[in-house]
Amino acid sequence: MAGNFLWILDNGHGKSTPGKRSPVLEDGRKLLEYEFNREIVRLLSDKLEADAINYHIIVPEIEGDISLAERVRRANHLVSDLPKLFVSIHCNAQSDNWGTASGIETYYYEASVKGRTMAALFQKHLIETLQWKDRGIKTANFYVLKNTDMPAILTENGFYSNREECLKLLSEEWREKIAAAHLVAIQEIEKRGAGF
Repeated sequence: MAGNFLWILDNGHGKSTPGKRSPVLEDGRKLLEYEFNREIVRLLSDKLEADAINYHIIVPEIEGDISLAERVRRANHLVSDLPKLFVSIHCNAQSDNWGTASGIETYYYEASVKGRTMAALFQKHLIETLQWKDRGIKTANFYVLKNTDMPAILTENGFYSNREECLKLLSEEWREKIAAAHLVAIQEIEKRGAGF
């Protein structure tokens, strides 16, 4: 594989995480966040493979839920000759019921300069590709952002508590677009190199 970095892909949540699912749609479907996150990571990993970009999926398991501490431990202890960058993929919710909140936001840990640059680039490409509401880049003390020993971001790719966005998040077409937007951000950082 070529490339300047090893991309650590974190598909947020697990099958047994309580909540993390949309209200039930009229046709009986609902979005399960763990399944969405894993599908985006799968699609993205296929694209990275085709582009010869180095990556590692930190949570290959389907069953159970891997704790945040274990996710961070795996990322921090992964041996690589390349600098590691951490991307945690999620979708958002306003509440357990249908709501009006919508759009894309990307988080980074406040003390991380490279994390901020990463967040800005991912947010830019997600908004350009999806044309959804731009909720901006934000700082947070999320465990996986604060405790990884590498630049890290967390993308929130739409609201599954928003009926219109939930329908898109369930569709293969929109999942491909979300994965493709992540790929373009990764390609841009790869081109920029170690200093970003």
